[in-house]
Amino acid sequence: MIRVLVVEEYEGMRQGLYELLTDLPEVEAVDIAGDMVEASRLLCRTRYDVVVLGLEDAEHSGLGVINAFRKISPLTSVLLLGLSIDTRLAMWPIRFGVMGYIRKESLAEELPLAVRAAMSGTPYVSRFYHNTTAPGWLLPLAIA
Repeated sequence: MIRVLVVEEYEGMRQGLYELLTDLPEVEAVDIAGDMVEASRLLCRTRYDVVVLGLEDAEHSGLGVINAFRKISPLTSVLLLGLSIDTRLAMWPIRFGVMGYIRKESLAEELPLAVRAAMSGTPYVSRFYHNTTAPGWLLPLAIA
């Protein structure tokens, strides 16, 4: 069974993510944090398999947040949510140990796939990016 921590600033998005994740049969528990401080506290107290991290400005603050989460809970997989359609922004997190990037527009379809991929140790690349020119380092990765 999978334990998930959702870190998202906006209440409506948090509620939608909670409902989507609790509908998955393999998800045992979903906790929610509205900011990074609350998320860090929860990560220190509870073992999570996956963190679903909504970042408004992943390019500038994401790597620091990801590194902080990995120091607290090194075995927890991180999935990023974003609005970007820029291939470079969507692909860079995988190089830093993130298990996937999902555009918020395709959450209902792709978040369940990404959570399952993360649990199996496979990085997830959104279907949106399959027909783009991906950097060469991405080619050996499994694409869902």
